[in-house]
Amino acid sequence: MSSEITIETVPSHVVAGIEFSTTMQTLPADMSGAIGTLLTETADPAITVAGPVMAVYTEEMRTDGPWKCEVCVPVANGLIDHPVLATHELAGGRVATVTHHGAYSGLKATYNDVFDWFSEHGHTYAGAPREIYLNTPGEVAEAELLTRLEFPVVPAAE
Repeated sequence: MSSEITIETVPSHVVAGIEFSTTMQTLPADMSGAIGTLLTETADPAITVAGPVMAVYTEEMRTDGPWKCEVCVPVANGLIDHPVLATHELAGGRVATVTHHGAYSGLKATYNDVFDWFSEHGHTYAGAPREIYLNTPGEVAEAELLTRLEFPVVPAAE
């Protein structure tokens, strides 16, 4: 179940993250492993986490082979030198956004709703989509999970 799709302006963030290759078949395990490593590495007292974990799909998701993804968190202490994490600025700007309510397995339907919405309204994709995990399976029941999707967008002429 999802909320209404809206266009909002979001700020830029300095993020610390881990990039990895994945496939549709291995995504859940790869994502879980990368998030585990991210959480371990950001427990370092030299790093000040300033927001929730997010996934950035840096390459188009493909059904026929691997593609790259990043898991990251906003950090308050800016760009840092770290042996495992890469830091960089995640651009802000206008995004089409919706909050998915429920299990991660239902995200595909929410993505399809967003793709349909882009087509219906004539908007243009303008960058890598993001999933922001507002809570986790360790905190709430699967039905109560909240995942904010953000798609950088160039709105159609109004």
